[in-house]
Amino acid sequence: MKKFLAVATLAGALTAAPALAQDEAAAEAPAAEAPAAAPAEEAAAPEATPVTDADLDKFAAAAIKVNEVAQDATLSAEEKQAAMVAAVSGSGLDPHMFNDIATKSQTDETMKARVAEAFARRPAPEAPAAAATAEAETETEEQVGG
Repeated sequence: MKKFLAVATLAGALTAAPALAQDEAAAEAPAAEAPAAAPAEEAAAPEATPVTDADLDKFAAAAIKVNEVAQDATLSAEEKQAAMVAAVSGSGLDPHMFNDIATKSQTDETMKARVAEAFARRPAPEAPAAAATAEAETETEEQVGG
C-alpha cells in the first residue's frame, strides 16, 4: 500500500514535469513558430508513437530523478530545469515522450495503471532513516561486542 501511495504521490508531482521539459524545448524553438506548430504536433503525437513497457521503465527512472531535482532546494530554477532535462535525456527517453507519458497518465486510466506497474517494477529505495538506523545499530553492536 505504501508503494502505491508513493507512486500516486510521484505521479501527482509529475504534473509540473511536462511544463518543465516543454519550457526547454520552447526556449530552443523560435517564438513565432512555437504557438502555431505546437497544437498540430500535440494532436498528431499521441496516436503516432505507441508507448512500450521499456519506455515506461525509462519514464519511471527519469521521473524519480526529476522529482529529486524538483525537491532540491539548493538549485536555482534554471539549474533545476537543466538538471531535469538532463535526467530525462539520461534515462534514454526523449523529453517529448516523457511529457506525453506524464500527460496521458493524468487523464488515461490505462496509462496511469501502466505507469504504476512500471514504478512497481523498480526496486524500492532504502529510506534514509532506515539506513541510518541500521548503521547506528551496527556501530552499537560493534562497540558492545568489541
